[in-house]
Amino acid sequence: MKALIDLKRLHHLELLAEELNFSRAAERAHLSQTAFSRSIQSLEAEFELRLFDRDTRSVRPTPAGRYLIGKARVLLGRARDLADEVYYLSHAERGELSFGASLLAMGGPLRQALIELKQQCPRLKLHIEASQTPNLLLHLEQENIEFFVAYPGELELDDRFSLSWLPAEPTSIFCRPEHPLLLQSTPPSPAQVPGYPWSAVMLDKSLAPRLRAMFGMKPNQALPVELSCDNLSLLRDLTLCSDNILFTWSSWLDRDDHSGGLVNLGSLLRPELLQSQMYVECAIVQLEGRTLSPPAQRLVDLIQARSVTVRDT
Repeated sequence: MKALIDLKRLHHLELLAEELNFSRAAERAHLSQTAFSRSIQSLEAEFELRLFDRDTRSVRPTPAGRYLIGKARVLLGRARDLADEVYYLSHAERGELSFGASLLAMGGPLRQALIELKQQCPRLKLHIEASQTPNLLLHLEQENIEFFVAYPGELELDDRFSLSWLPAEPTSIFCRPEHPLLLQSTPPSPAQVPGYPWSAVMLDKSLAPRLRAMFGMKPNQALPVELSCDNLSLLRDLTLCSDNILFTWSSWLDRDDHSGGLVNLGSLLRPELLQSQMYVECAIVQLEGRTLSPPAQRLVDLIQARSVTVRDT
């Protein structure tokens, strides 16, 4: 029968090799000398090897003992390294975290939460996938990422997923300063918006009924989306050189609106659009019934804490 490796008794072996004295080694092990001696004896019996020669004056490792002491130190060192890694993992200070986020989510509470996470856990490896919801969903189902932050669309109706909602992100529509709607003699109206091509990162089909109602479209009328792109800078440039109307979240273009770039067309429409209609919701999406890793849970907690701060301000 092969001997079982008991790390506690190997530690006693290591202590006795360092002290060469049962009394001092027992004290370091926080055991009585009798209990400590039994531990060494049981180890020798299990290994069927004499590990130490001892008499009334000295304790010396045998050749077999010296060999096993060296092996025990390597094994104990690895065990301590593993214990350290487990500690750092449980406190989210090391390890790896893979998650996803839409372009919309990148500008909200997630950005500040990531800064805080990196400051708290500088040795944590981050793998961030920035993509659209369908791609993020696929990678979540394949368990390549632990969660993602995005507009979830109809996922709230799917019991395979757990959603934690975040504050709604204000949105608007933008156009170039020379757009025909801005050059006419009367203020532009919502009903005129569908008469021009739309641009967007992506318009989820679950948003379509709300958009049709906002702009006076027929219930089954197709949305005039003629340009969709993941690159926000490209969307901006193409909007500046065309009559396209850009649908996006307001925070991304706030600076541009004040610097002679794109114009916030949504704020000029008459009658005005209800602010309660002009928003996109984001949520933290994860697989139902799955436990997040400590790093993932820490980031989720930071995102939700930053979301509370945003709502309060």
